[in-house]
Amino acid sequence: MEIKCYEDKYLNSLNVLLEEAFHVSKQGNTSSCDIELIAVIEEEVVGHLLLRLCNDSIRNQKFYFVEYVCVKNAYKNQGIASKLFDYVFQLCKINHISYLELTSNPSRVAAHHLYHKLGFQIRETTVFRKEIL
Repeated sequence: MEIKCYEDKYLNSLNVLLEEAFHVSKQGNTSSCDIELIAVIEEEVVGHLLLRLCNDSIRNQKFYFVEYVCVKNAYKNQGIASKLFDYVFQLCKINHISYLELTSNPSRVAAHHLYHKLGFQIRETTVFRKEIL
């Protein structure tokens, strides 16, 4: 398995994974503020993690917001998500990123176990969203 930055040649394979995990498809190019990582086995995308670079202007710190973490069902429990996060932790050190944040649906119990194992802590907050378009 190889962890690498997303390239357009993996679009179809990535969309199979995103559809399986979230019932969505990648619609556009990766933003210049995003880092999109994929885990690839024999040219098949088996894992995905999207980082959004953010700036906490009050604390004057950069952080990554983690989005769309997923592993293909057939490859779960093989350490793929952990390897994606190991790569992210290295990027944080290289890019002087102060912290990571993510949200997760309460039904994703296995993901929560992983996040705890990796050292993430639950914040007492509620996420609000208002659809505009």
